[in-house]
Amino acid sequence: MTTQHTQQPKQVSLLISLASVVVIVAGLRTLSGLLTPILLSLFLVLVTAPLLAWLKGKGLPSWLSYLVILLGVFVVGLVFTLFLATSLNQLLDLLPTYSTQIESELRELWAWLGEWGIELEDIQALSWLQPERLLQLSVSVTTSVLGTVSNVGLTLIIFVYMLATAPGFSARLKKGLQNDLPTLQRLEAFANSTSAYLLIKGWLGALTALTQIVLMWILGLDFAVLWGVLSFLLNFVPNIGFYLAVIPPVLLATIQLGWLKTILFAIAYIAINNFFDLVIAPKYLAEGLDLSALVTFLAVIIWAWIFGPIGAFLALPLTVMVKKLLLEPFPQTQLVADLLGAGEGEA
Repeated sequence: MTTQHTQQPKQVSLLISLASVVVIVAGLRTLSGLLTPILLSLFLVLVTAPLLAWLKGKGLPSWLSYLVILLGVFVVGLVFTLFLATSLNQLLDLLPTYSTQIESELRELWAWLGEWGIELEDIQALSWLQPERLLQLSVSVTTSVLGTVSNVGLTLIIFVYMLATAPGFSARLKKGLQNDLPTLQRLEAFANSTSAYLLIKGWLGALTALTQIVLMWILGLDFAVLWGVLSFLLNFVPNIGFYLAVIPPVLLATIQLGWLKTILFAIAYIAINNFFDLVIAPKYLAEGLDLSALVTFLAVIIWAWIFGPIGAFLALPLTVMVKKLLLEPFPQTQLVADLLGAGEGEA
């Protein structure tokens, strides 16, 4: 009887915990429109905080360092938004023409394969394999992000206040948690690791995109800069980001370059990505964010479902935040935190 009575409270506690998770997730999804600019501003502060500290270390006054960062973010955001809006409008105007040409190329490919006895009717019938759908899938991701980021006013205002109050908030937090050093250390570790990850991932993605832009420019591919920007953006989306980024330029290459050059272009494009992602990145990202491959994949799906496209871009930092700050500190959820981490074979 005693064992049965002890198991029942555990089961009730588990059910209450699961119900709480459902309520929290539903609340986050309901408030996603408000939380998205706040989260963007928060992680933007984490990226710019080290730059702000570096400028102050060089002897610039605090107000001037703050102004330089603020103007830099505003100018980059404005140029970025205008470029994407202009390029996407031009691409959408040409999309029907590109789709028709790609379909023609694919019909020739199916006919050529049919001559060799390869029947692909079932594959051709798949709706998701249609060229226009594939192009629109990748473009719609960027368009959705642009639509979210287009609310520059609110995001910028939140960012201004967050960046301005960050030093005072940090000092008050340290003072308030001076008797709880483990919590303070976890917060500092999360902020430092997330800042480092976003900065390193950013400049590695920029180098990858620049190299790919040069390759596409040499080959004369249309919208080379747009595909490079798309590659940079989707660099922050683990697992599936690269595949979404590679689809449009490869489909467009079938029109402009022919099948043989397209295959060579795809190999070169993938080789560039793998060089930076598998050779260069591990040297700088060190131990990474301590998340298993399955968790990183599921994190993109879950956070994108909650917050939309921005959730996919912030999936890893958000997951690390939940793991480090909400799961690891408590014995009841320590096992869950361990299960989310990378195992010995994934480290």
